[in-house]
Amino acid sequence: MTRRTVAAVGLYSIGIRGIEMEDLFALSTAYQIPFLHLRGGQRGFDLARRDTTTLDRWACRAQSSPPITAVTADLDLADFNRPGTQAYRRANAELDRLADATALLGTHSVRLLARRVIEQREWAGIALPNLAQYGMTTLIELHDPAWFTGQPLASMAAYLDRVEGLALLIDTAQVHSAYLRAGSLNSLGDDLAALERHTRVVHISDNGYGLTGGGHRIVAQTFGRAGDDGHVEVAFEWTGADRSVQECMSRYRYAVRWWRSSLEAGP
Repeated sequence: MTRRTVAAVGLYSIGIRGIEMEDLFALSTAYQIPFLHLRGGQRGFDLARRDTTTLDRWACRAQSSPPITAVTADLDLADFNRPGTQAYRRANAELDRLADATALLGTHSVRLLARRVIEQREWAGIALPNLAQYGMTTLIELHDPAWFTGQPLASMAAYLDRVEGLALLIDTAQVHSAYLRAGSLNSLGDDLAALERHTRVVHISDNGYGLTGGGHRIVAQTFGRAGDDGHVEVAFEWTGADRSVQECMSRYRYAVRWWRSSLEAGP
């Protein structure tokens, strides 16, 4: 990952409902957004089912716009359990189509969700395809707050240690949910610190309740300097009720100021 300007914050396209790709490119240029994360599954731009002509047009446009550096899939980590089953083959084919389409856009990572904690007995059956042939990293987003505790966290860290081509996407809203359960910044901070070396992307995530909670702060404290030196890529995710361009960009500007002030404040 190349070094970016200090405290650069990209934008995740989920924050604007119904925007077309060409308009997203124009928006990112007009607002000087440094890079984009694209919702790439069927509930987004559905890259796996786009025709080659459309993908080529978007790829050409992307060369003169802020880059698309990550694409999110609707696929889940648990979809890649038990190789050889029909469900596994479907998930594998979907990820392969998505990665093939995404590669044309010059993207370097694809995100999978981990909606639920993987049980200890299930780990032996999890087999994620390696996207290295596409020049990409597979990101795993820890969606369940229970991931940030004890055995689930240790199991995920061990899996990342033994499987190449994987990294984490940490979402501040999900961490804040974990904080509300734990009630302690100290214990959560220790848990996040254990994941720091595996983390490549952070989403500053505002679901309509702002960024004032303890979980948001501990993410900034843990990963802020890593984002500053280019080790972690930081983007804004807006999932509030009003997904208009105006509201999303207002929230984006606030999030950028919040992130930069968090860095200036230090630990």
